[in-house]
Amino acid sequence: MLQEEGGQAEVVAEINVTPMIDVLLSLLIIFMVAAKPPPNHKQPISIPQDPIEQTENDPDATLLIKIDAAGAVTVGKTPVAGDHAALVAALQANEKAQTDQRVAVKADDKVAYGSVIDVMSAAREAGIEHVGIASERL
Repeated sequence: MLQEEGGQAEVVAEINVTPMIDVLLSLLIIFMVAAKPPPNHKQPISIPQDPIEQTENDPDATLLIKIDAAGAVTVGKTPVAGDHAALVAALQANEKAQTDQRVAVKADDKVAYGSVIDVMSAAREAGIEHVGIASERL
């Protein structure tokens, strides 16, 4: 391309890249449409058929705090009568809870949410670091 300025011709040295971009994008679209889709790989997993059963005296079992529909609290197999302070004292006296530093709370469906929170806070006050909620299934 020539430009004239004051009677002298100057050459403009610019590369027009628009057609090159158009060609590259067209080729990209053609390759994307023509290529085979990636295969769907399935990862095999093995699901246990029989549930794992835990015995009452299993040393690796987590201490279970149960709350029945009436609101009665049981730590392991020991029923706890009384209020929040009695539950804290029972958990502080429980050797398994103090050595493992973990308990699980299992409540009946009809138990109020506040009762479960009260039991969990009692466990934290007793110095137990890991307080969880027990479930029926994983």
